Amino acid sequence: MDTEDITQKIAMMAEVGRKPGIIDRLLAGISYLGIFSLVPIILRVKSNYMRFHAKQGLLLFVSEIVFTLIWIIPFIGWVIGFLGWIFCSVFSMIGLIKGLSGIYWKTPFLSLFVDKVKF
Repeated sequence: MDTEDITQKIAMMAEVGRKPGIIDRLLAGISYLGIFSLVPIILRVKSNYMRFHAKQGLLLFVSEIVFTLIWIIPFIGWVIGFLGWIFCSVFSMIGLIKGLSGIYWKTPFLSLFVDKVKF
């Protein structure tokens, strides 16, 4: 873990007590809607709150693409692809609600990889 990761985590912990603004919450919610997860990334947002939700939204979007590609495989791919899409859809809706509410929420399983995404 380098110093940039440590300072980012400290800033995120300091920001937890504050309620994010309406723009931060709106962009955090939008980041769970597929390709729109790229909007906060393109805008180069400074808010750790939006950055956190944008990373999770991006990981969910990539997961949706992977499950779509798996869906092509006959029989077992259909089952895995369908279950993966259910997983992604449910967690996208929960993330959308939590992002608009101003709550930090870690997506089960995918939150393990959020720290590895850099932008």
